[in-house]
Amino acid sequence: MRCIEVKKRWSLLLMSGLLCLAGCQGKTQQNEMEMVTSIQEPVEIEFWHGMSGALGETMTELVADFNEGIGSEKGITVKSTYQGNYEDLKAKTMAAIKAGNNPAVIQGTVNNIMEFIGSGIVQPLDDYIFNQEIGMNDFEDIYEGYRLENSSYCEDQRYYALPFSKSTDLLFYNRTFFDEHGLTVPTTWDELTEVSKKIYELTGKTAFSIDNPANYLITYLMQAGAEYTNSKGDLLFNNEAAIEALTMLQDNVNAGYWRLAGEDSFSSGPFLAENVYLYIGSSASEAFLPEENFVWEAAMIPQLKVDQPQNIQQGNNVAILNKNKTSEEVYAAFEFIKYLASDEANLKWATSTGYLPIRESVATSEDYASYVQQAKQSAKEAGIEAAKSGFVEPLFLMDHKNSNLVRTEVGAMIEEIVLTNADVVETIERYIQKLN
Repeated sequence: MRCIEVKKRWSLLLMSGLLCLAGCQGKTQQNEMEMVTSIQEPVEIEFWHGMSGALGETMTELVADFNEGIGSEKGITVKSTYQGNYEDLKAKTMAAIKAGNNPAVIQGTVNNIMEFIGSGIVQPLDDYIFNQEIGMNDFEDIYEGYRLENSSYCEDQRYYALPFSKSTDLLFYNRTFFDEHGLTVPTTWDELTEVSKKIYELTGKTAFSIDNPANYLITYLMQAGAEYTNSKGDLLFNNEAAIEALTMLQDNVNAGYWRLAGEDSFSSGPFLAENVYLYIGSSASEAFLPEENFVWEAAMIPQLKVDQPQNIQQGNNVAILNKNKTSEEVYAAFEFIKYLASDEANLKWATSTGYLPIRESVATSEDYASYVQQAKQSAKEAGIEAAKSGFVEPLFLMDHKNSNLVRTEVGAMIEEIVLTNADVVETIERYIQKLN
């Protein structure tokens, strides 16, 4: 199957990556539903998501807004349910599909949605998006990179999802502590090591934490001009840049300067407790960082070349599962995800969470600018700036492995290197052999 290279510059985000789904072709046809543009009787559909805490509260509000407005008008009710983290959500969805009671709409990472597409149970959206009666006449207002991402899963280049919660990694730091001790926010990895050492000497505490170890390695490799994987499924991270990145991480952990999120799952908890003073995590961390004991701010992550920044792009999309669904339920699901991608919903989501706008009209609106200014949300400003130099990791789906599995195993590999002080080169080689 032909792989599709996605490498395009655009006004807000720079998205580069290779998307290729081995076995995608043909399978996507088998469960396609006959299209309808209205419903005869009221319909209730389920939406499963992975948003908790403040994010979950905003999600509940959006669902309620839909039900009270468009849903009431068209006879559609959406029932939303939090299903745990994204891997839990995927596993529960797979089980529900087998049991015949899966939701109509799911939120998921690009990797997870890709797996559902490969199983032939995701409804292509082109006929809905471009339909003159029910379609999205403002579709091109969605940033081009997000549109390209969702049309590049398969060779047919149809749209299989709509963007929703988009983010990038940022460096969060305790501004109060930095000001009190005259510390400078690091812009390079060497500077991060230096400031971490100073903080450790001042406090006796670990200075810095990493939320996602796989993100760390993938980003470092991209910054170094090295490769992680490719669209053919080749595992390329046995290289000098990977050894350098993992040795630096291991050395700093051994010295007491750095740590992984580990059992805390996310670094925002230790950060708020002032057990670390910097961490790298999703821009969505904003929602979990009230300014109670100190002032925090966010900046771009450290770089190898400050004048050539590289920042990993993340976030989630929403897709329709047509398995075990009627044509009217699929139509109802489209009305809901269309609403989630609307100007109104995106503005509310972007101003209530740490996620970035998916629409140019929202990002450039007076309402959004006013929000950023009044809220003094450095995470928003830094996130938009970081997204300009963003990239998306290569994706692939094969019979014996896929990019999601590799990412999971790479995370486990990094934890083993850090927590057991394992030999870096030997461990890399062993995991590559295991995955192959």
